[in-house]
Amino acid sequence: MAERGPILVVDDEPEIVQFVSGVLEDEGFDLMTAADGREAVDKAAEQRPALVVLDLMLPRLDGVGVAAELHERYGENLPILMISADHNGRNKAKQAGAFAYLSKPFDLNHLVELVHRGLVSA
Repeated sequence: MAERGPILVVDDEPEIVQFVSGVLEDEGFDLMTAADGREAVDKAAEQRPALVVLDLMLPRLDGVGVAAELHERYGENLPILMISADHNGRNKAKQAGAFAYLSKPFDLNHLVELVHRGLVSA
């Protein structure tokens, strides 16, 4: 999967980054991680991600802001999978241009399925 670029996992909860990263690494994906929105944008500027797993509620720059900056840089075809515990997260994810949304807590198998779907459609 390295030829497509890594998957960028962005969440300010270290446990979620650890769980998501672990399951995606087990699937053979290369990963980058970030703990806040500004770090996510900076890492994506260093190397274009193939897909972004993005928390909606982040410090320094929220997920909607991150999605806007990444879409401005790489275009709308960069797949973003938004995750959140926000009760209005699905609507915010849609407005941000995310191809899919998962409400926390989520099933890791469903996350993997959506990642594969996002990469195929990119």
